[in-house]
Amino acid sequence: MAFGIVLLLGVLASYHGFNLDVEEPVIFREDGASFGQSVVQLDRSRLVVGAPLEVVAVNQTGRLYDCVAATGLCQPIPLHTPPEVMNMSLGLSLAACTNRSWILACGPTMHRACGENMYAEGFCFLLGSHLQTIWTMPASLPECPSQEMDIVFLIDGSGSIVQSDFKQMKDFVRAVMGQFEGTNTLFSLIQYSNVMKIHFTFSQFQRISNPQSLVDPIVQLDGLTFTATGIRTVVEELFHSKNGARKSAKKILIVITDGQKYKDPLDYSNVIPQAQRAGIIRYAIGVGNAFQKPTARQELNTIGSLPSQDHVFRVDNFAALGSVQEQLQEKIFSVEGTLSKASSSFQHEMSQEGFSSVLAMDGPVLGAVGSFSWSGGAFLYPPNQSPTFINMSQENVDMRDSYLGYSTELAFWKGVQSLILGAPRHQHTGKAVIFTKTSGKWRPKAEVAGTQIGSYFGASLCTVDVDRDGSSDLVLIGAPHYYKPTRGGQVSVCPLPQGRAKWQCEAILFGEQGHPWGRFGAALTVLGDVNGDKLTDVAVGAPGEQESRGAVYVFHGTSGLGISPSHSQRIAGSQLSPSLQYFGQSLSGGQDLTQDGLVDLAVGAWGQVLLLRSRPVLNVGVAMRFMPAEVPKVVYQCWGDMPSTLEAGNATVCLTIHKSSLDQLGDVQSSVKYDLVLDPGRLVSRAIFDETKNWTLTRRKTLGMGVYCETIKLLLPLPFEKNCGQDHLCEGDLSINLSFSGLQTLVVGSSLELNVTVTLWNEGEDSYGTVVHFYYPAGLSYRRVLETQQPHQRPLRLACEGGPAGDEGRKSSSCSINHPIFQEGTKGTFIVTFDVSYKATLGNKMLLKASASSENNKPMTSKTDVHLELPVKYAVYVVISRQEESTKYFNFSTSDEKNKKEAEHRYRVNNLSQRDVTISVNFWVPVLLNGMAVWDEAVVAPSQNLSCVSERVPPQHPDFVTQIPGSLVLNCSIADCLKFHCDLPTFGIQEELDFILKGKLNFGWVSQTLQKKVLVMTVAEITLNRSVYSQLPGQEAFLRTQMETVLEKYEVYNPIPIIVGSSVGGLLLLALITAVLYKVGFFKRQYKEMMVEANGQTVPENGTSDPQAVQ
Repeated sequence: MAFGIVLLLGVLASYHGFNLDVEEPVIFREDGASFGQSVVQLDRSRLVVGAPLEVVAVNQTGRLYDCVAATGLCQPIPLHTPPEVMNMSLGLSLAACTNRSWILACGPTMHRACGENMYAEGFCFLLGSHLQTIWTMPASLPECPSQEMDIVFLIDGSGSIVQSDFKQMKDFVRAVMGQFEGTNTLFSLIQYSNVMKIHFTFSQFQRISNPQSLVDPIVQLDGLTFTATGIRTVVEELFHSKNGARKSAKKILIVITDGQKYKDPLDYSNVIPQAQRAGIIRYAIGVGNAFQKPTARQELNTIGSLPSQDHVFRVDNFAALGSVQEQLQEKIFSVEGTLSKASSSFQHEMSQEGFSSVLAMDGPVLGAVGSFSWSGGAFLYPPNQSPTFINMSQENVDMRDSYLGYSTELAFWKGVQSLILGAPRHQHTGKAVIFTKTSGKWRPKAEVAGTQIGSYFGASLCTVDVDRDGSSDLVLIGAPHYYKPTRGGQVSVCPLPQGRAKWQCEAILFGEQGHPWGRFGAALTVLGDVNGDKLTDVAVGAPGEQESRGAVYVFHGTSGLGISPSHSQRIAGSQLSPSLQYFGQSLSGGQDLTQDGLVDLAVGAWGQVLLLRSRPVLNVGVAMRFMPAEVPKVVYQCWGDMPSTLEAGNATVCLTIHKSSLDQLGDVQSSVKYDLVLDPGRLVSRAIFDETKNWTLTRRKTLGMGVYCETIKLLLPLPFEKNCGQDHLCEGDLSINLSFSGLQTLVVGSSLELNVTVTLWNEGEDSYGTVVHFYYPAGLSYRRVLETQQPHQRPLRLACEGGPAGDEGRKSSSCSINHPIFQEGTKGTFIVTFDVSYKATLGNKMLLKASASSENNKPMTSKTDVHLELPVKYAVYVVISRQEESTKYFNFSTSDEKNKKEAEHRYRVNNLSQRDVTISVNFWVPVLLNGMAVWDEAVVAPSQNLSCVSERVPPQHPDFVTQIPGSLVLNCSIADCLKFHCDLPTFGIQEELDFILKGKLNFGWVSQTLQKKVLVMTVAEITLNRSVYSQLPGQEAFLRTQMETVLEKYEVYNPIPIIVGSSVGGLLLLALITAVLYKVGFFKRQYKEMMVEANGQTVPENGTSDPQAVQ
C-alpha cells in the first residue's frame, strides 16, 4: 500500500526576494516645488526629474534635474530659455527615447499676452545623451494672431424705448467699441424701427475711428419694430465690400432690442439662414421684462447663433447693459469659443502643446489639449519640416472640450507605428483613439470610450509588448477618477484591434478595496520582466490612496498575451516613509539603473523620487523518492500482536535551486524552509517520521544555487481495524441529492456565484475514501465549500479541489468526505459554491452532474450518480435615452394654424453590457387626433442601416375630450399613433446607436383641445427576449423613455379697435365737456360787461352797444 507525502516550501533570499525591494530604496530629494511630478529613466544610469512649479527666475517656472543612481544626488540641468517664454512649467511632461538616449521635456503653460488676451501655449526641449539642447519646439514663437473682425451694431430705435434708455444704449455701444481699441476691428452701426438708418459704415469708421464722435450724434427714430428686416439690411448692405467690409474678417452682428418684432413683413426664417450662409456670428441682447415670456425668449434665441448660452444675453433694464459688457467681449474673442460652420474660434492660441509627449520614429509628438476650443489634438515635429497637426476634424464628430492629447503613447505592430491619444473629457466619459498614417496623413483607425461620467478614461496610456516580440499586444488605459464606493480608479486592458475589428477592452485592473479616492491608474509604466517568466510586467500608480500617501501596484503579464487581474505586490508609500505624499504620481521602468542586471522602477512623489530595485527570482524544484516505493500489504493484514511501530522505509527529498532572472549578482544564498506532511487529508496518518514520531517534519536551511538532498526515515504505527463485519468486505450504501438552494434561474453576469446544496448519506457499512465528483460547464469554476450543520449530525470533514477538464470542455472538481471513513448511518449536508464568469455561454440550460464513490468499489447506481438542470438567462444593461438636440418648443398664432414645422426627436441606445445582445427598439409617434393630422411624414432614421417596419396603432381612449387634463399631453392613449419596430440582431459591447424621429408638426389640431399649450409626446422602448436576457436589477427604467415638444398658441394683439374706440370716446367726452362749459357761461365775455357797468351803462342782451354812447 502506498501513502502520500506533501512538501510545503518557502524560500527567502538573503539579499533579495520577489518582485520589488522596499527595504533599501534609493531616494532623491530636492527642495524644488513639485519635484517628482514627472520622471524618466535615461541611459541605464540616471534619472531626469521634472519640478514644473519651481520658480527659477522672474516669469520662469519649472526645472529639470539630472539624478545619478549610483550617488543618489541630483543636479539642475542648465537650459537656455528664450526671454519671451514665460511661466512654462517646464517638466510637467517628460518622455525618453531609449534607443538614442534622448529626452523630450515640455512646459505646456507658456503664457503670452496678445492684446486683451493671455494665451497659454507650450514650449519643449529635445535633449541629447549629454543633456544638451538639440532643438526646441516650436523653433520660434508665432506672432500674435491679427484676427480681423467686422462688427455691426443693430440697435432698436422703436417708440417703445424712452430717450434716457436710448442714451444708455448708446453709452454701451461706445464702451464696447472702446474695448477693441488697438485691435484689427472695424465697426458699423444701423438703427432700426419700421425704417432703417445706417449711421456709419466700416469705411466711415476707418476714416473716423472715434466712438464718441460717431455714436453721440445718433437720434432715436421711433416707430415699429422690424427686427428681421434690420438683419436682412445688415446682411445685404453693411457686410458688403462697397461699405468697407473685409472678406478675410470675422463677421459679427450684435443686436440690441427691448422686445419682439412687430408688424415686420419678414420672418426670421427668411433672414437667419441668409445670415448663416454669409458666415455671420450673431449675438442677441434682450433688454426688459418682455423677455420673461417664452415666445420672446424663443425669438431672442432665434436671433442669436447656436449654442444660445454663448450668444444670447438678457438684462432687466438698459442700465444693466454694462453687466454683459465684459462677457460679450470674451465671447467675441472666443476665449473658450465654439466651433461651427459659421464661426472660427481660436485654433492653437490656447493649445498647451506638450501637456503630454512621446518620441516617435517620425519625430517628437506633443499633445495639445487646448487646440480648437479644447477639442485637442497633437503636433508631430518631423526633423527639418513643418509640424503636422493630428486631430479628429475629418471625422465630423463633436470633440468640444474633449482634451484630446491629454496623454500620448506609441504602438508598434510588425514594424508599423501607430499613435494613441487620450481624450479624458470626451462626452464627459472619455475615450482613447488610435491614429495610423495612411497615404502620408494621420487618420483615426479605432477608438474605445469610457463608461462612467467624470472617470477621466484616457488620462493615462501605456502600450505593452507582453511576449517581447517587438509588437505591441495591449494598451492599458487609465481612468483614475472612476468611482466605486470602495475603489477609486481603474485601468482597462485593451488588446490592439486587428483589421477592422472594433476596439474593445477585455479586462479591468483594480487596486485594493477601501480607497475610493485612490486615483488608481493615474500613472502607468512598463516594468519589464520582474518574475523571470519572459513576459512583460507593468506597474500602476495610485497616488491618492491612504489619504494621498499613495501606493504602487505590480501586475504580471500572462501567457495569453494579457495581464493578470490580481496584483502580485502592493507597495504603500507609508511602508517606505511616513512623510511621503502622492507616492505613485509618476512612474518610469524598464531599465537597469543600479547595474545589477535587474530592472528598476522609479516612482515620483511630492518632493521626492524613489528608485526601487527588483529582486532576483529563484526557482526551486522538488523531487522525492521512496525506498521501497510501496509498503507491503501484509503489514495491514496481520492481526496478531505487533510492535508499536514498524520501519516503513526511507524518503529522499531533493531541492534544486536556480535563478530564472538574468542578473549579475552571482551565487545568492537563500533561507529555505520546508514542511513534510505524511498522508495529508486523512484523519489518522498511516505513517510517521522517525525523527519527530509525528506525521509532520519541518526543516530550515541556508542554501546556495545547486541540488541538495536529504534522506528521512519513515515508520508505520499499528494498523487500524476496518469495521466491515465478519466477512471483512465493506458494503457501503451511498446516496446523494442535489439542489440549487432555491435558485430558479441562473442569470449570467448578475449571479456571480452559484450555490449547490449537496446531501450525502451512508445507509450501509463504513465507506472508505468517500469522494463526491462534480462535472459542470466551462463557464463555472470551483470557489469554496461550506458545511451546513444540522441538528443531531456529526460535523463533516471536507476537502475540495478543482480537477482537470473533461469531455466537451466540461470542468470537474471533487470533495473528499470524512476522510478516511464515512461511517455507517452518517448523513451530511454541505454547500459547494461555484464562481460564474460574466462571459460564460451556457445555452438556455445548465447541466450539473455529481457522483459519489468510495474505495469500497461498489458499482455506480442512480442513487450515487445524479444530475440537475437549471434555466439560464444572460444579464444585460441596455439603455435608451433622449438627446438634448431634439425639438423642444414651437409657438404659433391663429394665423399660423394651417402651417407645419419640421420636428425631430432624437434617441440614443447604448449597450453597457459585457456581451453582445439581440434587441428590438420600438417608437410610438402620435400622427392623428380626431381625424386631424398631428405629425405628418413621420419616419425613423437610425445611424446604421437597420430594418424598421411601421404599423398604425389606434388610441386607447378615442373620446379624447373626456381625457383632457389641465395641460394636455398628446400621446398614444388619445391619438392614433404610428409604431416603428427596428430589430438589432447583434448589438455589440459598448456600442451606441442613434435614432431620429423626423416629421412635420401641424398646428391646426391644437384648437380642438381647447388648450393654449399642449405637449406632443413620442415614446421609445427597448424590448428583449425575456427567455434569454434579463436587464440588470434596478435598471428596468432605462429600457423606456419619452420626449415632448411644447406647442404654445399666442394671441396676436390688434390695437386698431382700441385706437378707434379711444378716439371716438375722446371726441364724445370733449363734446360733453364743451356743452357743460357753455351752459355755465364759460364762453361769455364777462370783462366787457364789467366795463360797461363801470360806466353806468346797460349792455343789451345781444351783447352790443352804441359806440357813440360810449363816447
